[in-house]
Parts: sequence; C-alpha cells; structure tokens
Amino acid sequence: MNLEIKSVEELLAHSISMESEAAERYREIADAMEVHNNLDVAELFNTLAGYADKHAGEMQERAKDLEIPHIAPWDFAWEDGDSPEAADHFQMHYKMTPYHVLQVALKVEKGAHDFYKKIATDSTNPEVVKLAKEFAEEESEHVEMLEGWVGRYPKPDKNWDEDLDPPMMHE
Repeated sequence: MNLEIKSVEELLAHSISMESEAAERYREIADAMEVHNNLDVAELFNTLAGYADKHAGEMQERAKDLEIPHIAPWDFAWEDGDSPEAADHFQMHYKMTPYHVLQVALKVEKGAHDFYKKIATDSTNPEVVKLAKEFAEEESEHVEMLEGWVGRYPKPDKNWDEDLDPPMMHE
C-alpha cells in the first residue's frame, strides 16, 4: 500500500487524529479496567492517554497557522481502517497486568513509527518527508521509553487470565 501524503497539512491531519484517537482509546480501556477493579492497569492506561494528549497538543500547535483539511474517517491512510496508534479493544482482558499494557503500547507505538517511516519513503513532497522522519524518530523515542518500562513489571505466569468465576454479561 502506498502512503503518499501530499502536504504537511494532510500529514498533520493524520497525526492529530492518530494521537487523539490513541488518547481516547487508552481512556476507554482505563475506564473498563477501573470497572473490573484493575486499578494499576487503569492508572497506566491513563498515563499513556496523558502522553497521547500531550503529543496531540504539540501537533495542534504546529498546525495552528495552517489550514488543516477535514478527512473523513474512511479516507484516512490507515491500512486496516484503524489508526496505527489506537490500541485494539480485542487485545484487552480484564485481568491483564501492567506488563500486558506495555506490550499493547509498544505495538501501537511501533505501528505509528512504521506509519511515519512509510510516509517518509512514499511521499514526493520534501517537507512531508522531513516531517514524517521527525515524527518517526519521536515514535522511536516512545518505543525506547516503553521498552525501559517493561523491566519494571514482571512477566505474568502463563495462566494469568484463568478465572474460575468470570464476570457475566446481563442479557
């Protein structure tokens, strides 16, 4: 798939959406974890949401003097229809541990890095290439930070998700 982004404004539109969606998704997951009284995981997801908010704010600051295009959700250059920086709800489990959170966060940060790297490769606009490379480098820094955090949390036992009395959905 070719990810040619033609303008800095289009790249910023994608970036703002990615970061905003990442923050929103992290908060949704944090809320679900709080419901299941998994407070350490909820706190970590809220921390990640704060980082995504900060990054979105930085993108919006860069875009303040530009005319950022509106892009319909189905017209974003995401390969599978979902932002590369949005955590997948289906990877979540109510008993997940901080170790799992970091694995999810690493996956999405690497996805964002790869997205920007592909834009830098595919774009013919030198300004877009330069900015995409800068964003890819920032995402690499996020990956390094998260990799440093992984050592703080032990890898869970292989039966970490076993529950003899799982929650039930009301019909």
